[in-house]
Amino acid sequence: MNSKRFFTGKKLLTAGALALALAAGATQSSQFKALVPGNGTAKAFYVPTNDECKYVIKSQADLDRFVKQNAFVRDSLLEFKFENSTPIKFPKDFDLKLMCGAKFDFTAKSTGDIDFNGTRLMIDRRYGTKKKIDWNADWPETVRTSWTVEGDHQGQVISNLNVYGSVQGSVNSKGVVSSDYNGGLQVSMLHTKNVTFKNMNFHQVQYYNRHVFDVMGCTNVTWDGCRFYGYAGSGFSQAGWNAIYEHDKEPHGIFSEAIQFDVATKEGAGGDPNVNASVFGKDLFDGAGTQNATIKNCYFGPEKNGLSGGAMINGLDKKFTFPYGASVGSHSINEITKKSNYKNFNVTGSTFENTAVAANTPATYYKHMAPIHYRYSAIDKAADINTLKASNNTFINILDRGDSGIPDTLDGQNRPLYKKDLGLHKAWFRNAPEYLATVSNGFPKMNANGSKYTKAVLAHPAKKAAKKAPAKKTTAKKTSKKAPAKKTSKKAPAKKTSKKAPAKKTTVKKTSKKAPAKKTVAKKSSKKAPAKKTAAKKSSKKAPAKNTAAKKSSKKAPAKKTAAKKTSKKAPAKKTAAKKSSKKKSTKKKTTKKATKKSSKKSSKKTSKKK
Repeated sequence: MNSKRFFTGKKLLTAGALALALAAGATQSSQFKALVPGNGTAKAFYVPTNDECKYVIKSQADLDRFVKQNAFVRDSLLEFKFENSTPIKFPKDFDLKLMCGAKFDFTAKSTGDIDFNGTRLMIDRRYGTKKKIDWNADWPETVRTSWTVEGDHQGQVISNLNVYGSVQGSVNSKGVVSSDYNGGLQVSMLHTKNVTFKNMNFHQVQYYNRHVFDVMGCTNVTWDGCRFYGYAGSGFSQAGWNAIYEHDKEPHGIFSEAIQFDVATKEGAGGDPNVNASVFGKDLFDGAGTQNATIKNCYFGPEKNGLSGGAMINGLDKKFTFPYGASVGSHSINEITKKSNYKNFNVTGSTFENTAVAANTPATYYKHMAPIHYRYSAIDKAADINTLKASNNTFINILDRGDSGIPDTLDGQNRPLYKKDLGLHKAWFRNAPEYLATVSNGFPKMNANGSKYTKAVLAHPAKKAAKKAPAKKTTAKKTSKKAPAKKTSKKAPAKKTSKKAPAKKTTVKKTSKKAPAKKTVAKKSSKKAPAKKTAAKKSSKKAPAKNTAAKKSSKKAPAKKTAAKKTSKKAPAKKTAAKKSSKKKSTKKKTTKKATKKSSKKSSKKTSKKK
C-alpha cells in the first residue's frame, strides 16, 4: 500500500462501516493518524498505512492495547507478530474480522501460552474490487490469512480459537476445478519445535489443493482436540473427484491433507512466498523429515450447513455445506536423497468422515487417498517406519479398499537411486492390527489390493494366538504340545495307571449299574488332569500285548466294553486302566467286591514289579 490512501465511502465501506470510521475520530489511538480528513467531511476518509496495521505482541499489555482500538482499526489488521515469553489471553469470545490479507507470525520468541479464549476469527473473501487472487495480491483486492510458526516454542500451547473462512470452489464434469483461493487460511511450519495446538476449530478455510497446516521438518508438534470442517468448497461430488483423477493422473488436490507431515524442501513448501529465509532463517531447506508428530482427539469431515466468515462479517444468513473433509499424513519424500526420515507419527482417538477420494483409481494408487496415509522411502529404516502409527480412530462413510495398516515392502536395496522412489505407504481406512515393516530381497508383485508387501507381520502375534486357543477346551493332542513338562509320565506309566485303575473299576456285574456315576467322575477328572490323557496314550503304545488281551476279554465281558466305550471318549486315561483290569476281572468273575479290591491291589503290585 501507499503510505496514504483516500477512498470515497461508497467504494470501500457500507454506511455502517463509514459510521464506525467517523466515530473513530473521537477515539483514535496514538498508533493511528486521524481516520477522518482534516476538514471533517464524510466524503473521504483516511486508511491506516501498512505499518500502522502491524502489531508486535510481547506482553498482555500489548494485546490489551490492540483490543481497545476502534473496531474499524482492528479490522484493518495486516499483521500480528507474537513475541511473548509469558502467557497472554484474549477477552472472552472476542470477535476479530479480517477484511485484509492478514498474517500471523508466531516467532521463536513466542514461548508463552496464547489463549484465544473462544475468539471468532472471521475471514472475508474480498474487500473492494474483484481482482483474481495470486500469492502477491494486496488488499483491498483479496482477503486471505497466512500463519508462520518458526523456531523452538519450548512447550507453548496455542488454544481456543474458532476460525471461519469463506473458501469457495467447484469442479465440472471434465475434472476442471474452479477456485480463486480467497477467504482461507494456511499455516506454514518449518523446523518448528515443541508446540501444541489445542481446541481449535477451522470452518471452510482449506482451499482446494492446499493444506491448513504444512509441517516441514518439524519436531514435537501436537494437535489436540482440533476440528477441521469442510474441504475445497461446496461444489464437489464423488463424480467430481473421479473426473479430477481422469483429468490429472497425479491429483494432489484429492489427497491434500488438512495436516501434512512433510520434509523441509523447496518442493515441500509448494512455492509459498511466506516460506523464505527472512522468516525462517538460512539453510531452511535441508531435507529434514518431520518427527514426533501427534494428532489426537481431532475431527476431519464435512461442513454441514455452516455460516462462512464473510456471511458473519456482513450479517448475512447464508449457510454452506462442504460435502467432504480432508485427510492427514504425508505424501512427499526428499527427492534428492530419496529418503523421508519420518519417525514417530501417531494419529489416535480421532474421527474421519467422508474424506475426499477418487473411486476410479487403480489399486496401486488408492493408498495415497486414505484418511490417514504415511509415505516413506524404500531406503528408510524399517525401525523408523514401524514408528508411524494410527490407533483407536473412527471412520465414517470411508471407501475401504483393504490393507489398512499394512506397510508396503521396504525394497530397493542395491538398486539405483531413481528406482528406490517406489511410492511406499502405510495407510488406514479403518482400525487394523499393528503390522511391522520388513526388508525383502526382491521387489514383489502387487497383491490383490495393490499393496507392495511380502513380509509384513503382526507386531503382537502372541496376543492373537491366545485368542485362538482359549483354555482347556482343546483336545488332548493340543494340550500335550503345550505341556511338555508333564512328559515325565513316560518313565513310570505303570505306577500312575495301576494305582488309580482298581479303585475306579469294580466287577462286571456291578459296573453296568454304576457306570453313569463313573461318567461324571470321568468328566470332572478329565478337566482337572489333562496330563493323564497324554500319559494314557503314550503308555498304550508301549503295551500292545495288553490291548490284544483286552480285546479277547471284552468278548466275555460285554458290560465292561460298553462302559469302557462311554468313558473312553471323555476320559482316555481310564481306558488304559480298564484294559489292564479286564485281565484280572476275567480270571475272578465270581468274587465279591472286597475280594476283587484286595486281589486287584495284589495283582497291580505284581505287574508293577514285573514292569
